[in-house]
Amino acid sequence: MRLFETSGGAHVEISDTGMGISEEDQGKLFERFFRTAEATSSAIQGTGLGLAIVAAIVEAHGGSIDVESEVGFGTTFKIVLPVATRAEKAVA
Repeated sequence: MRLFETSGGAHVEISDTGMGISEEDQGKLFERFFRTAEATSSAIQGTGLGLAIVAAIVEAHGGSIDVESEVGFGTTFKIVLPVATRAEKAVA
């Protein structure tokens, strides 16, 4: 896991070296109840709600979430959240 700040906001990157996710499945990954064919055929437990919930929370905070993955090499999720400036904090 990496955490850093840029002018674009606070960045969180979470990576693994797992089975990876196909490009086709990456486009559906944040849809509710979506499960990859690999997860289903490998009997990996889950309902397909976790990433949809994470995406909803991130977007509700004005942020964004993205995925980069290669089958056989792992996956990286990148989250960017806005950071309030001192002036914005003073007004609140």
